[in-house]
Amino acid sequence: FVIFMSDEVLFTQKLVSKDNDNKVNIEWIVENNTGELIENVLALSQCYTHDFGNFEDGEVKSISFDVELPSTESLKMDFGDDAVIPDKITFGGASLTYLANGVSFKTKSNILEI
Repeated sequence: FVIFMSDEVLFTQKLVSKDNDNKVNIEWIVENNTGELIENVLALSQCYTHDFGNFEDGEVKSISFDVELPSTESLKMDFGDDAVIPDKITFGGASLTYLANGVSFKTKSNILEI
């Protein structure tokens, strides 16, 4: 049994940096405002997974990681000569699962456009 969404656990993703080599650095930030311990906090997306462990009330944790964006050459190899990289690339909301008082919760982060 999983309950969706919790306004008391904030899960945010943001762009930290982007270089000219099609590499971006993304930061995930999790903040526990539930008034209690949350456990087994796991964040995941298509390109990264991180086990944050447990959070005391008021605790904030973050992790940053690199994601390599496809090059025009690799895109053409996979999808044909007409393939192009769009002006904006969207990272959908990553998901976050955790336990509070033995109950499973799930929430999502914001959507990130690069």
